[in-house]
Amino acid sequence: MSARWEDGCAVRLGKADGSRSVGGVGFIISKEWTTKIASCHFVSSRIGVLNVNLSGKATLKIIQTYAPTSASDDDEVEEFYRQLDMVLARKSTYTVVMGDFNAKVGKGRQGERYVGKFGTGERNERGERLVTMAEARKIYIGNSLFKKNSEKRWTWIAPNAAHHNEIDYILVDKRRILQDVSVVTPFNTGSDHRLLRAKIVIDRTKEKKTLHLTSREERVKVYDGKRLQEAMERKSWCRIDGIDDDYNSLIEKLKECLREAKEAGPREQKGRISEETKKLLEKRKNMKRTAEDHLEYSILGRVIRLQLKRDFEKYRMEKLLKAAEERKSLKKCER
Repeated sequence: MSARWEDGCAVRLGKADGSRSVGGVGFIISKEWTTKIASCHFVSSRIGVLNVNLSGKATLKIIQTYAPTSASDDDEVEEFYRQLDMVLARKSTYTVVMGDFNAKVGKGRQGERYVGKFGTGERNERGERLVTMAEARKIYIGNSLFKKNSEKRWTWIAPNAAHHNEIDYILVDKRRILQDVSVVTPFNTGSDHRLLRAKIVIDRTKEKKTLHLTSREERVKVYDGKRLQEAMERKSWCRIDGIDDDYNSLIEKLKECLREAKEAGPREQKGRISEETKKLLEKRKNMKRTAEDHLEYSILGRVIRLQLKRDFEKYRMEKLLKAAEERKSLKKCER
């Protein structure tokens, strides 16, 4: 659904899951930003994507989420993260992910680069899944990066008002643009969740230089035999009077043919998830949920989560090792 308020703000709303009245995400865009909207679509009742054009060719991708609750089964959780990963894979200059992840992340642990040290509470299984995704996709969990007192951290209150948890998060792929993440305490929405606000500053003058320095290296060039043949056929190979002129002309034409035949080689496509883990995911997908198989299903889910974490860590370490062997910047490799 699309609408516009009297003050000029645009509203984009997705649909809930009609069978269970679950989910339903959306965006409210200020009047000043409505002219910058490139597209807005909803992947599912739990994920919406707003693409915004910034100055020049820069783009900002904002992903709004509502993750399955603790009552949902593992298959639903994995489907949510599969869809989220698919959206994150689409190219944009900046990416912001925000929403209710129904997960407790806690403080960052040793070896975790994209979780800060200021999270609250103990990490649960859903928190582990969120961290695994963040580390794999190199996206920072913003809440954990800023020190706040406990009253300004919790985002959800239990029905009995006895417990508070931090389960809503704002994530960014560029740490430098995020200046703060905090709860808006005075604003009462009538919900059991509190508003979460991020301060994001994109200085396009500085960013142009930074993005240029951190851009991906040019792919290795390879020669296309067909293009080389076509280039040679287009040239005139007539002899010129004088052996020196003939030699110089031949060398120059050969160089031109090679330049025309040169193209970027294919990028190395190495998946983060191992074949073993894929087989386990497929096995769980095909399992029937029965009382007899409940224990096996639960154990399999735990094994899959551990395997995913190991796969992502192995992928990261292989990239770092390759960068070290080639004497490249380890910091750039981590980005």
